[in-house]
Amino acid sequence: MIQQEKPTFDSLKQWKIFEHVPDVELKHIYKKLESRHYDHEETIIHEQTLGDHIFILTSGKVRIEKNIGEDRSEIIGYYDAVGGLFGEMALLEDKPRSAGMVADSDCTVLTVSKEDFLELVQSIPLFTLAVAKNISQFLRETDERLINELKDENDELRQTNYILQETQEAEITKERLALIGRMASTILHDMKNPMSTIGGYAQLIKMKKHSQDQLGDYADIISKQVIQFTKMAQDLLAFAQGGEQMQLKPVQAVEYIEECCDSLELKFSQRKISLERALDFQGEVRIDTGRFYRVLENIAVNALDVLNDDSHFIVRTEKVETGIRITLEDDGPGMLDEVKENAFKEFYTFGKRKGTGLGLAIVKRIVDEHDGVVSIESELGVGTKFIIDLPAVGHDLLPKSKHQIPIPFEKS
Repeated sequence: MIQQEKPTFDSLKQWKIFEHVPDVELKHIYKKLESRHYDHEETIIHEQTLGDHIFILTSGKVRIEKNIGEDRSEIIGYYDAVGGLFGEMALLEDKPRSAGMVADSDCTVLTVSKEDFLELVQSIPLFTLAVAKNISQFLRETDERLINELKDENDELRQTNYILQETQEAEITKERLALIGRMASTILHDMKNPMSTIGGYAQLIKMKKHSQDQLGDYADIISKQVIQFTKMAQDLLAFAQGGEQMQLKPVQAVEYIEECCDSLELKFSQRKISLERALDFQGEVRIDTGRFYRVLENIAVNALDVLNDDSHFIVRTEKVETGIRITLEDDGPGMLDEVKENAFKEFYTFGKRKGTGLGLAIVKRIVDEHDGVVSIESELGVGTKFIIDLPAVGHDLLPKSKHQIPIPFEKS
């Protein structure tokens, strides 16, 4: 920075900040002005320093910078208005400067010391008004610039978010199609046995060399294989429809669970397995009644696959802090730790000749969609419990990491 000769008095009168100031008062201001020259990239104002001068730009361009870390700064704007005032805010507020000013090109400025500036503000009303207008204009322009920058950034973020959503949806679709493909391959493989069985017994019936009792047995076998086909198709449909929106509605828990148990009763009675109920929860729960039935049915069918005749299966409900707890427990052989850890994974089966490996995966997903938690407790030789916690009407949603409290199983 070097001192230099200041411009003529008449040139000041052409600048907007002085256009309404009378000559007498302008001459008083002119006496207090000093002229400085700054080379390109030379600092005019240091950030966080106390203000000791104001500046009036007479030529060149000034860059406004803000420190954002060690040895890092951000350009927040430029100032190139000849005759424009800058650096006055720190003097008026008597606070450290909030940003730095750097010569973006060779430039010249007029300066007024803090003491002289405050004296001029107090003694010359029109100069005070000009300073106020300059501040107002600067703030307005800054606001408009920031608003435009935020708008541009918001548009960019919106476009980026749209692209991310499309990419995410494409990846989800790709993953789901891959899973459906794997599942279809598994189902087609599993269908070979029931298809061969149906074909074989259909040929026997066609031969017309058997008694009515034998034909009835063959028909029963074919019927069971058709049921197996239906179960596989239901699993495929339930898995493929996982993205559909649920139809949640409040229902009385006792009445709904009773109806579900009534629907399952036949499956158990055919095997002479006792289906018991201990429904102690009195209140409403918000569920998709059609989908949640699949939860109870899949767990029940899973139990029927391993239970012996004269076994027991109990459905319990009780009130817990976060809502309703539904426990489905049996006195079957229990699960190995490996089976418990992998039970909810898609296509995982253990010791089954039939099935898609999707039954419990569907259970887990439907419970998740209800903002619930499902877990398994099992002991070899004692039995297995599926514990489902759901938010009841009037309760907050369940935390996903909620610890499950064991419920002891009592054998009859």
